Amino acid sequence: MSVLPVRITPRPGQALDSYLEHLASANQLTTAQLMALVSTVSGAPTRYLALAPDPALLATVAHLAHLNPVDLARTVLTSLPGVGDLDPGTRYGHRDLAAKGWVQLHGTQACPACLADHGAWSTTWRLPVMTTCTTHRRHLAVTCPGCRRPFRDGRSTQLRPVGADTTCGNPLGAGPRQQCTRDLTTIPTAVASPAQLHRQARTDTALTGRPVTVLGQQSEPAAYLADLRHLTVLLLHLATQDTTGHLADWTPSLQTETAARTSRRGPRWGIRPPTDPGLRAQALTTADQILNRPDRESGADQLSPWLAAIPTGTDSRLGWLADRTVMTPTLTGLLTAALAPYRRISHSLTAQTGGPMTNPRYIPQVLPLATYQEHLAADLTVTPLLGRTYITLCLARTTPGVTTWAHAAQTLHLTGEMGTRTARTCSARLTVDNPTFIDHLLQLGATLDTDVDYRTLEDHVRQCWANRDWPSDWPGADATGTKQANLITWAWTHLAHAHPDTSPAWGRQGRTRPGWQAYTRFEKTLTRQQQQTLTEEFAKAAAAR
Repeated sequence: MSVLPVRITPRPGQALDSYLEHLASANQLTTAQLMALVSTVSGAPTRYLALAPDPALLATVAHLAHLNPVDLARTVLTSLPGVGDLDPGTRYGHRDLAAKGWVQLHGTQACPACLADHGAWSTTWRLPVMTTCTTHRRHLAVTCPGCRRPFRDGRSTQLRPVGADTTCGNPLGAGPRQQCTRDLTTIPTAVASPAQLHRQARTDTALTGRPVTVLGQQSEPAAYLADLRHLTVLLLHLATQDTTGHLADWTPSLQTETAARTSRRGPRWGIRPPTDPGLRAQALTTADQILNRPDRESGADQLSPWLAAIPTGTDSRLGWLADRTVMTPTLTGLLTAALAPYRRISHSLTAQTGGPMTNPRYIPQVLPLATYQEHLAADLTVTPLLGRTYITLCLARTTPGVTTWAHAAQTLHLTGEMGTRTARTCSARLTVDNPTFIDHLLQLGATLDTDVDYRTLEDHVRQCWANRDWPSDWPGADATGTKQANLITWAWTHLAHAHPDTSPAWGRQGRTRPGWQAYTRFEKTLTRQQQQTLTEEFAKAAAAR
């Protein structure tokens, strides 16, 4: 087997398919003629030429061009750190690579200025982590304006018929001789920001096999690229939840691309990242700025605000995050530290023992509605009654010796089961992090009147019901005692601020739906003057006991 008369070497970083096009042009061959020669001599399939060609094919090309096969192997995609392996002998081997995501199996990106300089296509342009050319300080282009398809998108041929020419060469579907003739060197691209260039330089360092600093420690290239990719995927999922755009200035652009993806499961950022290189550059830069912090704690501080976008009602924030990305060791440690402000609220409340409420007798079973709306209603996405009960349970958890939600409920004369159930529901529906919620709770506790013994008020209402002596004279009293029961329930909920379910008027059967409906109708009939009169009479009766 003779060698080709004209021998050229690949440029640093040049892709194998691009090199073969230049080799064919240098020897005045068409790309089809060169590939026929290589295929005939090697006897190997030409599939996956740019990804992971058969070793026999690489050896043949190396012999024809008088190159070292080891040097030629660096021109294929799977030689890059973090890409993964592909068996060229398996017809569907590309599926495993595609399933990992973030690799362009068909088509590639391009820097028009680089093509104008030397006409060589880079291997790394096939990776979505490549968004910017640091030489020309501009973003890459992703589609040809002429045919509106990705570059090098010929599915039936491994090499472009135009060879080393800088025109597009994509087939137009009108016969083998019909190709897009758009000059790729004239495509306009956007200028990259200094932060995006800095991130791309760190990525380029890893792609050349050199270590990169992550959270103050040297990281292997493949590990850094994995951390960068998976953290970016996570930020994309969080930004998708952020409809207000407060997390990052690129969130509105992401919402536009998200709307274009029609999958019922939502965008699969782990498989296919945003198409726009500018948007990708912004997301990757945000992730890299977190990874480039001097230590895990400062990285967690920068990541923590993003975690507020986790949907409310999520039982496990870490579980929600793990479902949407790959938890590398670095990412696991970073998220664990970032989630510290969101850890179980019970741990935070236990640390507040000895707060403003040191005696549960001064804590109502249900926080007054006006007080709840003023201080804490915005911190929870639950019904007002549930939220008002939860707040008093939280206050009870700060009293000495109370270490469980059930115990907190029992100190307020509620059932332990109600305390556990209420806390489980509400703790998962906080709209703020724990430090903010605790701060609001303590501010509220400082405003409550510590001269009011709510357990004594509850006992007084029970005595009124047992003795049927309040109110002493109320118009329209009925023989069945229904109105008396409604008056007692009103005093129980509005004057003693106790939970409606525990009203003594319900009896042993507890609150029933018909009974509650009858009470709510009665409650609406009370005028403001009648409520004031009932309050005054109740205070007099309580003082007389």
